[in-house]
Amino acid sequence: MNRKILTIILAVILIASFFLPLSSAGSGSAFDVVKGPSYGSDVEMMLMKYLWILIPVSGVILLIGALNNEQYAFGRTVWTLLPLLVVLYIIVRPIIDGAKIGDAVKNFGVGFWVMLGASLVLAIFHPRK
Repeated sequence: MNRKILTIILAVILIASFFLPLSSAGSGSAFDVVKGPSYGSDVEMMLMKYLWILIPVSGVILLIGALNNEQYAFGRTVWTLLPLLVVLYIIVRPIIDGAKIGDAVKNFGVGFWVMLGASLVLAIFHPRK
């Protein structure tokens, strides 16, 4: 499988994972988090809401770049690493605040796991043309 087809498939998966349930309870997606109100007056809490937007934006840019003869704005590497960094931050942040890693992993839903898998493959696997 060449890089163009792999990028198109994983970009569509990243965009779709934005609309899948984030928690194991199946209550809401990342789209619902972005669409909903900001909780707290802390700047970090308000910005956390908008961190989720970087994942589908990266997917759209990767999709457009792959369909445009692999000509990406700011390069492919930036757009493949950005979703992984966001997902890793979302994993690590509650642990830094004192949550147990087992409780955090149990709460992740299908949308989060799909997001993590697609972003991991995009960031690590770089096939030749």
